[in-house]
Amino acid sequence: MNNNTTRTGKLISIQDSLVKARFYGNVIMGETANVIVDGKSLQAEVLQIIPDPKHADAGIVEMQVFEDLTGAQIGDQVEFTGKSLSVLLGPGLLTSIWDGLQNPLYKLGEQNAYLVPGMKAPALDEEKLWEFTPSVAVGDKVNGGDAIGTVPEGRLTHSILVPFNFGKCKVESIIEKSQVNITETVAVISDSQNTKHELKLAFRWAVKSPIPFKDRAIPSKTISTGVRVIDLLAPVSYGGTVGNPGPFGAGKTVLQHSLCKYALADIIIMAACGERAGEAVEVFKDFAELEDPSTGDSLMNRMCIFGNTSSMPVAAREASVFIALTVGEYYRYQGYNVVLLADSTSRWAQALRERSGRQGDIPGPEAFPMDIPDQIKGMYQRAGADQGTGGSLTFIGTVSPAGGNFQEPVTQATMDATGGFWGLSQDRADAKKYPAIDPLSYTSSVYDSFISWDDRNKMLQTLYEANGIDQTISTIGLKKVPVEKYVLYQKGLTIDFCVMQQNAFHKLDACTRPERLIVINEAVQKLIDSTINFAQDDKEDEEVKEMVKAKFDELRQWWKDWNLSAQTIDEMAVLPQKVEQFILQEEYTL
Repeated sequence: MNNNTTRTGKLISIQDSLVKARFYGNVIMGETANVIVDGKSLQAEVLQIIPDPKHADAGIVEMQVFEDLTGAQIGDQVEFTGKSLSVLLGPGLLTSIWDGLQNPLYKLGEQNAYLVPGMKAPALDEEKLWEFTPSVAVGDKVNGGDAIGTVPEGRLTHSILVPFNFGKCKVESIIEKSQVNITETVAVISDSQNTKHELKLAFRWAVKSPIPFKDRAIPSKTISTGVRVIDLLAPVSYGGTVGNPGPFGAGKTVLQHSLCKYALADIIIMAACGERAGEAVEVFKDFAELEDPSTGDSLMNRMCIFGNTSSMPVAAREASVFIALTVGEYYRYQGYNVVLLADSTSRWAQALRERSGRQGDIPGPEAFPMDIPDQIKGMYQRAGADQGTGGSLTFIGTVSPAGGNFQEPVTQATMDATGGFWGLSQDRADAKKYPAIDPLSYTSSVYDSFISWDDRNKMLQTLYEANGIDQTISTIGLKKVPVEKYVLYQKGLTIDFCVMQQNAFHKLDACTRPERLIVINEAVQKLIDSTINFAQDDKEDEEVKEMVKAKFDELRQWWKDWNLSAQTIDEMAVLPQKVEQFILQEEYTL
């Protein structure tokens, strides 16, 4: 969409970030506009166009403004651009931290210590030189999405692509291997109408238009996230989708830090779309200092972050999510495995609720728009695996339901739209259990784990039965529970304490890879399948249970120490052996 004719309008209504303007001529749905306030140009997006009942030759346009409108007045000028809300795609995306409109925050900080509405900076460094190596020659035929050359971007090779909306074209000219910046022309191509187009290292793409797949495939290869409860019971595949709901303070941010560090992906994209002030600043600061365990380099070398700042209205939340999605799709098309973490999609949905209310739409449950389930599904559907390129985009969206109520509309719509679900428990968080993912509460996955489905189900069944026995003990006391049930309860406690929980600050225990998971699962399955005959020696029931607890306490302590120390194959192999000795009640040293 492009209209080079200058078209203007005047504001006639201001309602927080939603404005109306009267215009003459033509305006296009979805195009962006600039609202001029005290000489500052504030970006907006056209939402609706209606006839003007007072002026037959005019129309009224309704827009959401992505920047703070303080100081705006009726009569302020609006300039329509003829272009959709877009993102600049090209080398330099990695290592960058932007606001919700792809303005680099550190560059804005050089302009002013305080973020002021209307501040702008080039999305990508226009001076940095990239070593361009051509991969096509004059006369070659190319289509949209084809690579015309490459540049190195850190440890990755960044393909320079023909914009995806181009049809069959012919290469008219292309530069030799040289160093260029993103503003220089590297090739000229002509389309079927013989219209010539200059190609640079970067190009703009409308964020509401998904970048196409070459050959979409069903996600099948499991991602190693390093988090045991996820990789064993609620895994996610490359190209999969996950909803991660949890009440405030349940540990969503710590879990995201862990996923950024340990998930085996080529690229991590963080969309801090919640506009959370201090917490967003913490994300920007901490992530820039994190080390990538895989390479020893800065984690930011394979990351980029979009964050809504406190100076931006809620309307910018929607923009930041779609910009991050488009960047993820761009790298997927290049053949890389991308993980997108959006925190929190609840805030994005709340922005839609506020906008819908101001527009006077009929409200749905809890005043959210009636089509919120469709909008959430549409967002997650942009994730996926591409067999044609070998790349994937995995979308993990956190949800912050008020009061931890998983029955609210956004959480329920997320459950319907995603293949995996990681429900965080306030009780487990309060008990200092990390991660606070409750395997028995809204935790599921359609993706294959590193262990068999039967083993997953047996583990969940044991945890479920142990939880029921725990409730019985709390209700009627320990005396009413048979010894064999108490042994089952202790098995469940052992699995929960030694397997489901990790030490996020310990170098070894913070991340568990598949080869270690297989050893752990072997030990767990031995424990679940066993019948342990504790020597009772005419002891009273209470004494037997105390002995059972003492022996399991010893096992749990040894297992916890194993989590923190076993590194070699031989050291890891000891775990199933020790569990076998425990089952047989042989003499051994824990």
